[in-house]
Amino acid sequence: MNKSMKAGALLVAGVFALSGCGSSDEGSEAASESSPSATATPTPTPTLAVGQEQYTPAELETALAAILADRGMAGEVITQEDLAPMLEGAPDQLAGVVITPEQCDVLASADIAATLDSANMAMVMLSETDTLTIASHPSASTLEKQVQDNTRLLEDCAQFQMEAGGQVISAEVDSLDASTDGQETQAFRTTITAAEQVTDTVQVSAVSGTTNVQVSMTGNLTTAAESEEAIAQAETIINEVLAELEK
Repeated sequence: MNKSMKAGALLVAGVFALSGCGSSDEGSEAASESSPSATATPTPTPTLAVGQEQYTPAELETALAAILADRGMAGEVITQEDLAPMLEGAPDQLAGVVITPEQCDVLASADIAATLDSANMAMVMLSETDTLTIASHPSASTLEKQVQDNTRLLEDCAQFQMEAGGQVISAEVDSLDASTDGQETQAFRTTITAAEQVTDTVQVSAVSGTTNVQVSMTGNLTTAAESEEAIAQAETIINEVLAELEK
């Protein structure tokens, strides 16, 4: 797999965790009208501990810096200013990539720019392959939409293929069990295969009001025990972030 194809594949895997990028607005509206659980997620209330309002970039950076300090890690917080150009270049990585089945093409056409216009974000590298990201939005409705869209995408795109420049890779997405102190918790394992190269990524995402805290771990996570260990680590880290944001 060439560098651009691999980057595109991993980017598509990450779409499940990009708030509001799960599907088109039209698809989301249809789900809201047809799904009896579309309004089940509670909206922020005065007693909500985390995510009553949108956090500023500085507040997110402070929270992640505290996590690094508590864990004795020497990493640096990747700020909103640093993240924006990285994400703005995402569509270029997916240019020319054909995704099948057809309904999964939304993974390559996610409106990342719309998320960048409104979301405040910050990220730290937990290792060379693992990341911790916080995204905070003006309204909790964006994350309610994400939870609904991710559930639907998991049903429609549990398996898909990507083709570009004569290369074909396959991807498989499985739902995993996870629990955090957030209002909603979702976990996925994405396995991307090209020839004999296999890349596994476990993502755990917790939503509280306006805010999404996500841990992504990439490596050899093919066995149940390996996935469970990754999920347990992600749950612990996410709960530490939620507790820091609550202060």
